[in-house]
Amino acid sequence: MHLALSRFLPSIFHLNPESIAACSTPNNTHALRAAIQNSTMPSAPRFTILVIFVFAVVTLFFQIKSIERILFANTNTNDSNVSHANTQTRRAKLGDGCYHVFLDIGSNIGIHARFLYEPDLYPDSKSSVPAFEREFGYPRDNRDYCVFSFEPNPKFEARHLELQRAYEEMGWHYYPIIAGASNAEGNMTFYHSAFEAEAWETGFSAVTPTTLYGGNATAKTVKIIRLATWIIDEIQDRIIPNMPHSTHFMEPRVIMKLDIEGLEYRVFPDLLTTGALCNNVHFLMGEFHYGPGNHNYFPINVTTDGRHVLHTRKDGQRLAPQLLHMVDITDTCMTRISLEDDESYLEDPHEYPTPNGTVTAS
Repeated sequence: MHLALSRFLPSIFHLNPESIAACSTPNNTHALRAAIQNSTMPSAPRFTILVIFVFAVVTLFFQIKSIERILFANTNTNDSNVSHANTQTRRAKLGDGCYHVFLDIGSNIGIHARFLYEPDLYPDSKSSVPAFEREFGYPRDNRDYCVFSFEPNPKFEARHLELQRAYEEMGWHYYPIIAGASNAEGNMTFYHSAFEAEAWETGFSAVTPTTLYGGNATAKTVKIIRLATWIIDEIQDRIIPNMPHSTHFMEPRVIMKLDIEGLEYRVFPDLLTTGALCNNVHFLMGEFHYGPGNHNYFPINVTTDGRHVLHTRKDGQRLAPQLLHMVDITDTCMTRISLEDDESYLEDPHEYPTPNGTVTAS
């Protein structure tokens, strides 16, 4: 410290360096004070420059501190905004709030939703009512279930909307989606079946019209949805209530019925390769169309670009077991499959339910 003073003070005060060196010891502080008192102050210009320099250094110091505080505050704010944004920008899913989910793919008039919500009305159900009891348990609280009903046939749209309104009044969750399921998004030509005149028309299909019902089928362009993407976007990672309404506790489950008149040969491989099936669906029931009565569904283009074609029913009969076998041998696939095609109650004999028990025509 004393050495530093001996170097610094002579530049500010007009002191003799030798005098400073001689006086700048612990025992000569009085001599140092006297040397300073006897010195002359620097000239006005030099003093002014010194003051300006010191002021500039102090100002710069506080400016740097101020900038640091601003940057620190902005960093914290940005981090907070990012966290907030991650929470706020999550797109709501159709499956949010659904404890259990039933995906009715190829729902026709929506009778399987009634098998689930009102099983006592349909005692002659061949397999679906027992399957729901086995997979979802019984008794059930219908508030725990969301039914997403895919149906491309426009003639049933009014029926689905009426059913939705009736179930909404009951506090039940029924969501009709008037579109076909496929392995791509867009539009596709479907064909009415030989039962077109019937109120319960089955067989509305996108298979080639040259073989379907003698080539006399009526064409209709309908919207199609890539089912695998829809499941991932709307059902996977949905927000699930902590507890069900039912006192009969069961882990959340997703059940699917797949009956899409030949398009299963396109949809099923896509469900497998994307993980939409194995990662989300606990149980699948439905139909692969390769039985003796399904010869008029072929040929079927399995790929949208026509690279793979099932020319005959026997081609489908060979491919279907191979696809199902892939599910069986995959350890990470939680899906269990039962080819149960329940076409009980092609016509619905019951009225829609109402909260007060009055009759509503179906």
